[in-house]
Order: sequence, then C-alpha cells, then structure tokens
Amino acid sequence: MAWAATHAGELAGVGVPLIGGAVWSPWLCLLSVPGAAAWVVSELRLRRTTRTARTAITSANPGEPSTIPAAEQAVGTGERAGTTERKEAHR
Repeated sequence: MAWAATHAGELAGVGVPLIGGAVWSPWLCLLSVPGAAAWVVSELRLRRTTRTARTAITSANPGEPSTIPAAEQAVGTGERAGTTERKEAHR
C-alpha cells in the first residue's frame, strides 16, 4: 500500500490514459507513453542517486555471523530457541 501511495502520480499518468483508451478510443492509450517514460526516468535517477547507500548496505560485512544469541533472536516470534516444535491451532 505504501508503494502505491508514493507512486500515485506515476500510476495515474499511465493508468488513466489506458483506461480512457479502453473506454473511448484506443488512441488515448498513446498518452500513457510519456507517463511511462517519465516514470522510468525518475526511477533511474533515484537508483543513480542512491547507489552509494545501497552499495554500503550490501557490502557491510556480509559474511559476518550475527552476534545476537539465539535465545534473544527468538524473542517475539512465539517460538523457543533451539526447538523445531511447531505450534498448531487446536479446535
């Protein structure tokens, strides 16, 4: 839902002409091409400007194991650490 909210303008720029083309005239579908092109340009700019941040996140010690003990990792999951026991609903 958050993705659709942030891309509402782009979705409207592509979707409205396509719907209009389906309802009134197929020629209206051509109006979605500039909207789609603008969307591609904005995504490419975003990818280019966030490249360093994405690289820093993905290359930050990828092989290093977690330092959080297994008991703490299981907190909040409803499961005990070190067990393979499954919880099932009973009627």
